[in-house]
Amino acid sequence: MVYIKNFLKKIPYIRDICCLAQKYNKVYLVGGFLRDVYLRKTKELTDFDFCVDKDAFKLAKEFSKITRSKLIVLDEKQRSYRVILRRKDNIYTYDFTQLRGDSLIEDMSLRDFTINTLAVDLTDRYLKIIDLLGAREDLNRGIVRIVNENVLKDDPLRILRAFSFWVNYNFRITKSTEHLLKKYRFLLKDVSGERINEELFKILDCEHSFKAIKKMSELLIIDEIIPYINIQRGVNQGTYHHLDVWGHSLDTLYRWELLYRRRLKKDKDIFDYLNRLVSNKHKVFHIIKLACLLHDIGKPIAKKRKDKKTIFYAHEKIGADMVEEIYQRLKLSGKEKDLLRKLILYHLRPGYLAEQERPSKRAVYRFFRDTEDEGVAVILLSLADWRATRGPLTDSKKRIKHERVMFYLINSYFQDKKKKPLPKLVDGFEIMRKFKISPSPLVGKILKRIKEEQTLGKISSKQEAYSIAKKIITQEKIKKL
Repeated sequence: MVYIKNFLKKIPYIRDICCLAQKYNKVYLVGGFLRDVYLRKTKELTDFDFCVDKDAFKLAKEFSKITRSKLIVLDEKQRSYRVILRRKDNIYTYDFTQLRGDSLIEDMSLRDFTINTLAVDLTDRYLKIIDLLGAREDLNRGIVRIVNENVLKDDPLRILRAFSFWVNYNFRITKSTEHLLKKYRFLLKDVSGERINEELFKILDCEHSFKAIKKMSELLIIDEIIPYINIQRGVNQGTYHHLDVWGHSLDTLYRWELLYRRRLKKDKDIFDYLNRLVSNKHKVFHIIKLACLLHDIGKPIAKKRKDKKTIFYAHEKIGADMVEEIYQRLKLSGKEKDLLRKLILYHLRPGYLAEQERPSKRAVYRFFRDTEDEGVAVILLSLADWRATRGPLTDSKKRIKHERVMFYLINSYFQDKKKKPLPKLVDGFEIMRKFKISPSPLVGKILKRIKEEQTLGKISSKQEAYSIAKKIITQEKIKKL
């Protein structure tokens, strides 16, 4: 009791809300804040939900005036309103929603999971916790239990939220709830991509997201939200693999998370790289995890038998072309789509580099030239991919060599990033003036080659750059003859 009261004091302007509550019949603090406080979560709590007996809009409007904050209408029909308060380095959200039904128990019965049904009456001086549906017992037992079957039909996105709670709180989903999640999985097809995106990435944000994705796979729920998952099931891959395409993709995610926990997050350069924002709130490691599940989506289409061997020629290119539908369904940003496409398109190239005893400087340069800043992400995907390949024909010595080369490439990338950029020897205008050529792809080709030779230490002067340009122009003229 004292613990709850102490945490309530930490809600900015809670006294003002309690004073406003006196003007209304009942105002309840409900939802995630109380759940997390009960679990004694130490993270900064910034989202607060209030259930208002009447005139929710008037209360929200008065509160926005007191705090001089923005008021947003979330759902006019449900009479749900949000006040956004910026204070120091934090952004706080206060959601005020009209009580559904004639009583608090009716409103709680329309919520998703029992663990989210705690309430506190802000007009009660004792601020006692109200628990009408056994929330505290389920929180103590660490279980996710659906309030009732109808709430999934009302909002199918709650199917994904069950896994988000499971993986982020280390809870387990009850068998009866699992049955209902599977039963109504088909309803997810009608949920908007934006909402699917938000819940899916909450799951991928967790270090142990594999266990949730695996359970979603067992219940066939993952097939409903991500295109091309279903076509990977049951596609055998030959003797280099011990699992079918989908089993291997799942194992790739598992191996990646294991690698991250044991090694990657301990390296500052790699950690900072993986936690770099791609766009909005999604980071590089989120997209790598998605790529773990999708890097072989081209294999079912590419699969052929040749000389009694199973081959998947050009499956990486086929898979890269399939990204468009995934982008549309999950409402990824353009930058996220481009990164996912590069991961799929180039995921085999690090393995080709590892076939050399020591990759040449030119080969390493060209790899990073083509993959750009996404090269490290491609390498890390390759590491997980190889670790998930454990068929009878796999060679442990080759795997050890592959890992050694991969980390050599990563170290090379970060060392080069810390060096000062080389001065530009010539630009496109100088090339066109010198050789009297018009703007064309040829100019870009010349500049690209000059930069490569300069980076590799082969040239260092303007005259040497012109010499390379002259040679390329001559070769192009010969081709046209």
